[in-house]
This record gives sequence, structure tokens and C-alpha cells, in this order.
Amino acid sequence: MRVEGMCKVTANFGMEFQYGEFYLERDYLVFDRNYSFGMKKRQTFPIAKLQNIKVVPENGRLYVTFACGPTVFELDSALDGDLKGFAQELRTARHGAKTGKREAKHFKYENRRQYTTHHQHHFAE
Repeated sequence: MRVEGMCKVTANFGMEFQYGEFYLERDYLVFDRNYSFGMKKRQTFPIAKLQNIKVVPENGRLYVTFACGPTVFELDSALDGDLKGFAQELRTARHGAKTGKREAKHFKYENRRQYTTHHQHHFAE
């Protein structure tokens, strides 16, 4: 799930508002900061290090807050995506990363051919 909107980022160097997109990719939370003229800056944060994932209703709006080390994020109501669903996805991914249990994806591989094209060339001669 991808969530796009304004985010308040608080860290040791201060606080600033940034516009960007959050999504999960493998074992990381990815934050693509969108600047003007189509420029982006991508930051990744390990899911296992996320802390204090909360959904906060305030004044009729929803906020999702979470921290990764000294950096605290506060997502405002999203333009694109569901904040409650995103917070639940973060919690589930974090729990899976902490316990080492991940969703197993089963792939069905085609039966490998017994001979390669090199062998077929020599058999044809």
C-alpha cells in the first residue's frame, strides 16, 4: 500500500514539513520526498526498527505517528491511500520482521529441460 501526503518529520536537527510518498518494499519503509520539477529523494528505514506506530484521531482528522531511531514521523490525512490500513500494514510488517516470520510465497517453477540447446545441437548432428 502506498500513502501520499504531508508529513511532519522531527529529528535532532529540528522539525520540518515534507510532501512525499510512503510504502513498504521488502524489509524497509521507503519515503520518497517529492520536490518540485519531478525531483525525488528516497530514504529507507528498516521495518524492524520502527517504534510507537499509532493512529491518532484529533479534531476530526487522522494522524499516523511512528519513529525510527531519533526520527519521528507524523503523517497527516493522506491525499492518496488509507492511513488506518497503512498503520495496520506497518504493524504487521514490523511484527513479522521482529519474529522472523514472513509470508511464504510459493512459486511454481516449470520443469527444467533435461538438455540444454548445446546438447540439442550435438544430438541433431
